[in-house]
Amino acid sequence: MNALAEFLLTLTGRMTVRELAGRYPVGKTLWGEYRSGRKVIPLELLTQLVEDHISDDRVRQVQLETAGRLHAAALDGALGTPAPTTIPVSRTPQSPPGQVKPSESSGVAPPTPGAEAGEMSVGRRRRARPLLFVGGGVVLVVLALLVPLAGRGPASVPRTSGAAAPLTGDGVFAIGPGERGVFQWDGTDATGWTKIGEAATRLWSGPAGLFAAGTDKRLRKYGGRPGLWPVIGEAGHDVAVSGSHVYRLDADRKAVRVWDGQGTSWTRIGGPAARVYGGRPGLFATDPNDGRIFRYLGRPDHWEFVGTAGASFALTSRDLFGLNPERTAVNRWLPSQQPEPVLPWVHAAGPAGALYGGTAGLYSTDWSGERLRILLVGPGSEAGGQGWRDIGAAGAETGVGRREVYVLTADRTQIVQWSRDAGTWRRIGGPAETLTVAAAY
Repeated sequence: MNALAEFLLTLTGRMTVRELAGRYPVGKTLWGEYRSGRKVIPLELLTQLVEDHISDDRVRQVQLETAGRLHAAALDGALGTPAPTTIPVSRTPQSPPGQVKPSESSGVAPPTPGAEAGEMSVGRRRRARPLLFVGGGVVLVVLALLVPLAGRGPASVPRTSGAAAPLTGDGVFAIGPGERGVFQWDGTDATGWTKIGEAATRLWSGPAGLFAAGTDKRLRKYGGRPGLWPVIGEAGHDVAVSGSHVYRLDADRKAVRVWDGQGTSWTRIGGPAARVYGGRPGLFATDPNDGRIFRYLGRPDHWEFVGTAGASFALTSRDLFGLNPERTAVNRWLPSQQPEPVLPWVHAAGPAGALYGGTAGLYSTDWSGERLRILLVGPGSEAGGQGWRDIGAAGAETGVGRREVYVLTADRTQIVQWSRDAGTWRRIGGPAETLTVAAAY
């Protein structure tokens, strides 16, 4: 871990922890722990740092490979070896996010030998950047990861065969520590996780299904039962799910494509882009040069200009929200069908650090990245009848469901769920690398 800390210090040595916290959605305390080697920096954040600080393409590629190697070594040291053959139980009491005790033990079941055809291959590679970026990012379906370790009582192992666990609410999926398995939550408690796939690096989900980037950089679609993951093409740089369609930004970011629905055939629908974001309001992409955001109109090369660059974007079930570059205000986009003289963007809320959207509404972190808030609508709120309300500590990742919000705690040891109806938190699993949530519109 010391080597990784030294690499990070070399990369960010000219910036203070205050400056880093102001630019990225991570608080000053965590930045200090990352740079001192007390904690392992998330790989997606490390990747973003390299890409932001090194302009030369060839040097950046070398440094990205170095970063991935150092991160893997640090993570191996933190996880310990060998992995146990069963999933040990955490006896940590339920707690709100950011206030949980570490599990008494952690581990992950080893990959199932003799995986059937179509199952994701076992291995490790650098995970791609998350859907949260300083300069035009959005968190729609949150990166996915988790391995079931939880609950009280005797140790248990994840289900690894038979039909996939039935969903009783949101579709919550995760990748276990070290990218060693894909798991599905059945909506019950912290023991209700089924192993449905082998090694993966990223997950995306939505009405079109569950998709995973394998360690071989190929994109797979979950076939509905454990082990069934047919390849549908290359994972590319980014993936977005909107309605019944899945979209991909090519690895070189030169084209946006839509999957044709069978085999590995994809159709080009747009040119160069920096990011693609999908949700019920549609498919959106940002310009790689100036960060402007556009909406896809349903035909190849037909895109509608929506707005200028922002620090963060998010989609709810009805709206597109954007955080201005200074992070001092959040605005809501009004579709062009609105009658004049209605402006295309209207004020929605005050300062924020990062935005998260979904069927359950709009959420954000504060400027420090340490607190999670919900956007309320009603009398007594700030401008426009809306305002932020603190609901608890923020985490490493956040996923928004139908009526619930899911947080992977900052140390990635716990996954907790907040109910919008009850206003309470409960622990549902962990530890994990990342998570994704698929909610019905």
